[in-house]
Amino acid sequence: MQQFHTEREQRFIDLAATLADEFAPRAAQYDESEAFPYENYARLRESGYTIMTIPEELGGLGATMLERIKAQERLAQGCGATALAINMHLNVLGLVIDLWQKFKDAKTENLLRKVTGERLICGGSASEPDNAVPVLRPRATARRVDGGWIVNGRKIFGTQSIALDRYFTEATWDNGSEKATIITFLIPRDTPGLIIKDDWHTMGMRATASNSTELKDAFVPESAVILQRPVFTRGGVVNTFLRAPFTIGAPYIGVAVAARNFVVDFMRERPRFPLKKPMSYLPSVYNKVGEMEVLIESARAAMWKAAAEAEREASRSWARKSVAARIVAIENSVRVVDLALRAVGGASYFKRLPLERHYRDVRAGLFHPFDSDETLEFLGKSAFGISMMDEDAIGA
Repeated sequence: MQQFHTEREQRFIDLAATLADEFAPRAAQYDESEAFPYENYARLRESGYTIMTIPEELGGLGATMLERIKAQERLAQGCGATALAINMHLNVLGLVIDLWQKFKDAKTENLLRKVTGERLICGGSASEPDNAVPVLRPRATARRVDGGWIVNGRKIFGTQSIALDRYFTEATWDNGSEKATIITFLIPRDTPGLIIKDDWHTMGMRATASNSTELKDAFVPESAVILQRPVFTRGGVVNTFLRAPFTIGAPYIGVAVAARNFVVDFMRERPRFPLKKPMSYLPSVYNKVGEMEVLIESARAAMWKAAAEAEREASRSWARKSVAARIVAIENSVRVVDLALRAVGGASYFKRLPLERHYRDVRAGLFHPFDSDETLEFLGKSAFGISMMDEDAIGA
C-alpha cells in the first residue's frame, strides 16, 4: 500500500522501519516466553526513538503527533508488544510536554532534559481496579506530610513496569476544602513502598509487562509532583489525557498491516490441488484482502486527520475526534486480523505462523479505556452536554 508522507514524516517512519525489521525476528520468542524485550528497548534508547516527541530545543527529535503515530504504526509491524509498550512512555512524556508548553516552568523543563540526556523510560498507570473514571477522581489517596505526600493505592495495566526509570500515576488529596485535589507525579521506580506485581499473564501482548502496582505508604516528594488540579476537572487538562487513548490506535493499525502483509506474501503463490493457479486468484482470498485494505485505510484516515488537527483545534473539540478516531482504528484492526485468518484458513491456527500472535495481540486493543461502549457514552453525553460524572446519568 503506497502512502504519501512528507520528507520529515518519512524520516521518522524510516527510523521505525529500521527498528521494526530488527525486532521482527524476536517477536515470537518474547511472546512465547512472556519476556520483556529489553534488547529492543536498548535499541529504542540508542536510536533516539525514546526521545522522539521531546521538543528539539530540549534535546529531543520534536516529532508531532502525526509523525509519532505514523512511526508507531510502522514499529508495530515488527513487534506489536514493543510498540505498545513504548507508546506508554511517549504518553507520559506527552503530558509533561503539554504542561511545559503551557506553563514553561523549570520543573517540567528539567525533567524533560533529564529524560533526554539519560534516555530515561517513563511509565506507570492512572488506571485503577473498580474505578471507571480514574482521571476524574483516583481512588488512590495522598496525605500531606512535610516535604510531600504519603500515597496509598492500587493501579493496573502498568505497561513496561519492570523497565521503568520513572513511575507515573495520580492520587486524590482530600485537603479539607470543598473540593479535593488530584496530584500527578513521577517517582523513581525504586521508591520504597512502590510494589510492582508479577501478574501479567495474558492472552496477548505478553511482552509488555503491563503489571499491576501497589503504593503502600510511598513517599512522594514535592519535587516529583508535576501537576495539581481539582477533581472532576473539565477542559484542557483532562482533555490532554485523551491523547493516551487516541495514540494507542496506531500500534494496533500496525499489527493489522503486518497481518495483511503476511496474507499477501503467504497466499501469493500458495498452491491448492486441483487448482491450476495459486490461491491468490480465489475470490474468497482476494476479496478479503480488498476488505482489509478498506479497513486499514479507513483507520488511517481517521487517525491521521485527528492527529493533524490536534495542534490547531480547541482541546474540547479535538477530544471528541480523538476517541472516535481511536475506536475506528481498534475495531477496524481487529476485523482486519479476523479476515487474515479466514483468508489463510486452517494453517493460520498454528503457532508456526505469526497470524495466531497477531490475532491475540490485536484484541488487547478492545480493553483499553475508552472501550467501545465507553466511547459511545462519551460521544453521546458530550453531544448533549452531560458530564461523565453526572450522578443522575451514571447507570441510566
